[in-house]
Amino acid sequence: MFEHLQDACSALRWLNDHGPPEVNDGGKVVAESSSEAQDLFVCGDSAGGGLALAACMGQSAAVRQRLRGVIGLSAWADLTASTPSYDSRQWCAEKCWGDAVNAGVDRKSGREEAEAYLGGAKSNQFCKDWRASPFFAPASRLRKLPAVLLQVGNFELILDESVLLQKRLEKLGHPDAQVDIYPRMWHCWHQYEEGCGAQPATWLLCGHSWMDQTGDELRRLVHWY
Repeated sequence: MFEHLQDACSALRWLNDHGPPEVNDGGKVVAESSSEAQDLFVCGDSAGGGLALAACMGQSAAVRQRLRGVIGLSAWADLTASTPSYDSRQWCAEKCWGDAVNAGVDRKSGREEAEAYLGGAKSNQFCKDWRASPFFAPASRLRKLPAVLLQVGNFELILDESVLLQKRLEKLGHPDAQVDIYPRMWHCWHQYEEGCGAQPATWLLCGHSWMDQTGDELRRLVHWY
């Protein structure tokens, strides 16, 4: 938590020094800058995973040339809760199967959560907008994505959002779209690799595994492009 607060404070200091991104007359954020940074990666988890995908699709050609990859960790990419895993990954305590983190969440409550996330907007108005739900992005947008790495747990309600999005990217001819499915893992299990304060012997092995695999993928992409 302390590290997250440090990051937030650093971001606020940056905004104070540089001001918010410029917005042109059409209301579009101008992301160009004088930075010479290259080999950029964008990463997010849950809603942040969806935002990471949308952000990469919305950039100019000049910015996209600097992007090497986008990573979605348990990415919430479909705010309409339309995928089959909302049924197949419902939590069952008797069998110890499904998404325990989101026990009791169904399509209806999932859409209600999406409406709250969008500031009270009705699902049928904005939830299929690619900026909110990159799952529904048109082919022209999806083809603009850099290398894509999606990581999702096999027990997640939103499992199929990553699985089906990767299949669509592959069908569109995207050259580098990968989905890693972790068995029996729940939503955003990446946050719990330290075992929630438990002894090292009980640390979540999958939590360490994803960091190793992601590091290998980033190194591959930096050397490849």
